[in-house]
Amino acid sequence: MADQDDLPPAEGAGDVPAPRTPWFDRGKQWLSWAAQRLDRVLRGLRGCKQRLSHMVHRLRQRTSWRLTRPQRRLGQALLVGIGVAGAILLVRWAGLFTSAQYRAADYLYDREGDPGTDILIVAIDEETLQALGDWPLSFDPYVQLLEQLRDARVVGFDVLLPDSGPEGNVQTPALLDAARRAGTVVVPIATLELIHPEFPGELYSAGRTVRTFPALLNVAAAAGSVNQVPDGDGTLRRVPLLVEAGGGEVWEAFALRVLRLWLGLHAASTASLEGDRVVIADGDEIKFQVRTDVHGAVLVNFVGRPNTFPTYSMIEVLEGRVPASTFADKIVLVGVMNALTEMDLHQTPVSSHRMSGTEFQANVIHTLLNHRPLVQEGELGVTAAVVLLALASALALSQLGAALGAVLTVLLALGYFVFTSARFSAGVLPNVLFPYATIFITYAAVTAARFASERVERGRVTDVFGRFVSPRVRNAIVALALEDPGLVRPGGRQMELSVLFADIRGFTTISENLPPQEVVGVLNQYLDSMEEEVFRQGGTLDKYTGDGMMVLFGAPLEQADHAERAVRAALGMRRAAAEVSGCLGAANCSFAYGIGIATGTAVVGHIGSQRRLDYTAIGDTVNLASRLEGIAPPGTILVNQTTYEAVREVAFVKGLDPVVVKGKVELVPVYEVLGMRDENDAVRGKEPADEGA
Repeated sequence: MADQDDLPPAEGAGDVPAPRTPWFDRGKQWLSWAAQRLDRVLRGLRGCKQRLSHMVHRLRQRTSWRLTRPQRRLGQALLVGIGVAGAILLVRWAGLFTSAQYRAADYLYDREGDPGTDILIVAIDEETLQALGDWPLSFDPYVQLLEQLRDARVVGFDVLLPDSGPEGNVQTPALLDAARRAGTVVVPIATLELIHPEFPGELYSAGRTVRTFPALLNVAAAAGSVNQVPDGDGTLRRVPLLVEAGGGEVWEAFALRVLRLWLGLHAASTASLEGDRVVIADGDEIKFQVRTDVHGAVLVNFVGRPNTFPTYSMIEVLEGRVPASTFADKIVLVGVMNALTEMDLHQTPVSSHRMSGTEFQANVIHTLLNHRPLVQEGELGVTAAVVLLALASALALSQLGAALGAVLTVLLALGYFVFTSARFSAGVLPNVLFPYATIFITYAAVTAARFASERVERGRVTDVFGRFVSPRVRNAIVALALEDPGLVRPGGRQMELSVLFADIRGFTTISENLPPQEVVGVLNQYLDSMEEEVFRQGGTLDKYTGDGMMVLFGAPLEQADHAERAVRAALGMRRAAAEVSGCLGAANCSFAYGIGIATGTAVVGHIGSQRRLDYTAIGDTVNLASRLEGIAPPGTILVNQTTYEAVREVAFVKGLDPVVVKGKVELVPVYEVLGMRDENDAVRGKEPADEGA
């Protein structure tokens, strides 16, 4: 049943109807009920928040605070690696740095390759134009050239002649006859506007077209598209092997038409796009196929820089300076090249100098002829490379310093260079910009995160210990805390150490005889001198106890000789107190310390409430040191049995009668330190023979 408090007030009960409440009173009742329910919900949420906060606090105490420095670095590096990979992939998916992506992989292309001797170029170069006249040339030189190339297997005539010249051009019949008799001439067709496809499986399509004039087109062995697809940076890297010209007509690329004649596939059916391949088939039999993208464009695997293919000047061929046998059974391309005219020049990934369209077609033919097309690396490959490089680099860097990390980063970049070169040789064009960016950005991010983390940690350690230890010890503690963060986290650990308590004898009486300002000044002077002696021996000033102090030796830094350090510090404090008193000169300002030292085990760490934590030590050893200080006469240093055993070989120590101390049932052996054996500060009249057994 529902709690009545949870229900809105009823309108009435029993047989007698309740008087009707005005609508505004009724509204107030409902608002009051709703406010009560909301208050219950808010109280419940606050309770959940407190319980969750308590759980998180307990979880941190049990887990994260116990992480070592390598573990913390590993976790931090993992987060940095994930963050870097995520950011870089977001940038990639946003389509940024497109031009840089294309150019970043240009170093993979071969710039000094061997084109072989199957493909030759007859260049309409500057020498030819100087000899035959300005562009465009008349048809006569082409007729003579075709006669010289009669033994070539294929002639790729990369010169677009959209009309036959002036009406009634007497040279036209001779050109048509030469092309017909050769039977190996491939002429170009082109579109002035190449429309990019939107969906996989669609071909590039032609807008306005420009064709070789019909009569020559009819007598030529084949015609092919000379259009290219510039990438986002304006560089030519790919060619569509099939172009949809409308009306069901599909153009094959100029290079593919040349290849057909070379392979004797002229009679085979038109090539078609099947998935990621362009296929030439004769019925059901596949005669030739080449890897492309999903739109039928092939990535050209360039042989080298411009002027790599064997090239002959057209005027040299016409004048007979090049034997006709040179072109026998070869693929010969004819086109404008190495001329002062700026036409048909293109930017390529293999050189900063532009390449002629004819030599570009030679590279396309060479790619198809030698089965060397490239395939663009897929999205999955790029994503995997970025993620793996980010995580591997970050995790490796987490275990190294900045200098070794830089060396590792360079080696990783070199290794990735070798990897991408091998993939390129296997026919894959990788996207290298973002993987390389991942390597170097991860190094920068991990280094920055480590620097920031260590700076925070140094600040925390300095804040905790900076006032209580010497700078040298503080720096050592910082280094230790970076390795073991538990040093500055709440909690404690059991350690063997020596605890020193010191207190000024008679300070209350002195303070009653001096003005307050002088009391504070004198006390500060004494405490400064005492603190200096503590720091000289690497002690940790735990706290001031009014006009006294508590000092730890062997914590937080472990010190094998902590007992000896405590004794030397006590002797130094006794000397410093005498020196300060001598400098003041007034009898009523003469101070003497009573000092107690105990060696043993204690729980050391940050102890206190969640609001206030102090680094200190607790345990029986601490209590015993305090009791020894309480019974020490002015100027006397009392130590326990364990301290005596630790320093008996290096100090003059006199045994005293056992004493009763608060909290102990049995008598406690007590010893007085007189001086160090390597110093001349033994109490006058006390010789080594006076030491206690």
